[in-house]
Amino acid sequence: MDGERAHLIGDDGGERTKRRHRSARRCNILVLLVFLIIVAAVVIVPTTVLLTKKDDSNPATLPQAIKSDNIRKHLQRFQEIAIANNNSEGADSRSVLDGYNASALYVSQLLEDKGFDVTHQYFQVPLNYEYDGSHLSTTFQGILFNFQMGSQFNVMRYSAGASIDNLLWVNEDTEGGCRNESFAGMTPDSVALLTYESSDIANCSFYDLVLNAYGNGAKGVIIAYGAAYATSPPSRSRITGPNMEVSEIIPLPVFSVSYAVGVQLKGMNAHEPLTVTGFSSTAVIAATTFNVLASMPRGNPGTTIIVGSHLDSVPAGPGINDNGSGSSVNLELALLFADLNIQPKNKVMFAWWAAEEWGLVGSRYFVRELADRSNISLNLNMDMLGSPNYYRGVYNGSAAPAGIEKQSETLMQLLEETFCKKAVPYELLPFTGRSDYGPFIDAIPPIPAGAVATGADGSKTVVERAEFGGFANVPYDTCYHQACDTIDNIDFPVLQDMADSVSTALQVLLEEENLAELLMQNTDSYRNAICCLREKGSHPVIRD
Repeated sequence: MDGERAHLIGDDGGERTKRRHRSARRCNILVLLVFLIIVAAVVIVPTTVLLTKKDDSNPATLPQAIKSDNIRKHLQRFQEIAIANNNSEGADSRSVLDGYNASALYVSQLLEDKGFDVTHQYFQVPLNYEYDGSHLSTTFQGILFNFQMGSQFNVMRYSAGASIDNLLWVNEDTEGGCRNESFAGMTPDSVALLTYESSDIANCSFYDLVLNAYGNGAKGVIIAYGAAYATSPPSRSRITGPNMEVSEIIPLPVFSVSYAVGVQLKGMNAHEPLTVTGFSSTAVIAATTFNVLASMPRGNPGTTIIVGSHLDSVPAGPGINDNGSGSSVNLELALLFADLNIQPKNKVMFAWWAAEEWGLVGSRYFVRELADRSNISLNLNMDMLGSPNYYRGVYNGSAAPAGIEKQSETLMQLLEETFCKKAVPYELLPFTGRSDYGPFIDAIPPIPAGAVATGADGSKTVVERAEFGGFANVPYDTCYHQACDTIDNIDFPVLQDMADSVSTALQVLLEEENLAELLMQNTDSYRNAICCLREKGSHPVIRD
């Protein structure tokens, strides 16, 4: 963080003595002036020293001004909105069909009151709902094999709600259906059994397999894991296209089975043709939602910074940590940007993404619809900043895609800086693209990104317990995607740490005259937080 600037306001006014004054009176005045100068020196010099230190009573920068007490007020409001939008499943929720719109309007109104230009960017999103009653079975030599859901089969997400009672066709192609030609021998109206080997991951996705089967007349699809996944439970992956658009949904029931069940089905079908019976108790609903985008006509629009967080929750809970925490920090940063009258060198757009919980849909749509991606210099993302069994996490920008490694590493170091100065441990997280920074780094060309988090459904390790406290072998957030993700689920001290991290990085980025040059700085010579921490006897945990 750049140091604060102190501004002293002095009074250079004074009256000129008249020439006709007596010399004695001149002397008295001179003595008085000297005395006043000495007094001023005693008063003003200490004041100057104090003003160069952090003065939270009159903050001038984002990191000075951001406070968890103000962030708490937004979290409280989000919780009230969730309670007011109790859904058909009996859950308080801010999901797309529940309290999302009210959350977005709350954010929008506060921003408009501060003078932001606020845009609602509308788009359609497919929503997947699952119900009781799904089943899958077959009969072999007069014996009914009724497979158990969860351990032996699953319905894949965004599967069409439909029945099957059709002959099984086994795809023997070594590429498991990645090629359209693989289905040349399939009898129309069959249920296609496709094997997903580890090598297929590089060749095509589950969506590609199902799309090929549908295009060749299949009435349903069963995807069996190959030997590489012999111990894995049946998949519940999404069967969705690359853009998560409604038009990409495939109208087929799609089941997954374990490796053992896949081998069993192939073996039985080799002895006699099997008929497979099943039902996918699901529904795919097309909904309209919107991102909230806010900016001011300040800073260079050719070097725009996108500061983002997803605003929606899952249907099962209010999502106060996931991701009311990130969205509340984002909102408080925007309000402070206005209150402090920051005049940035680079333009900033604050964004609240819709439908993240349905597959990063809002951020995907935003990136896809950008008229000129060259104007976007970087993205900062905040997702889950108050986990109760937390780590302080910064995503490892050095593992970013080719072409943006250096820039993303610099963003990583800027986000590390707060933890360096506080001498507290933090963790470098895999740069997986799991949250809303993902569409930015996946863009063509990719956009540099930096992100922070405090943990979701994974469990804390013994090493992390030694670094951060808390409980080993317990999830970072035991209320992840549940009804108990309320304001009582928030660790406010770590939320303050994460808000300090983002605000410190953003302040530097806003003030930088040459943003492209800053992002390409040699990381060994610019704010090397890792070395700083090591000098203070600490170090980051680096997760593979």
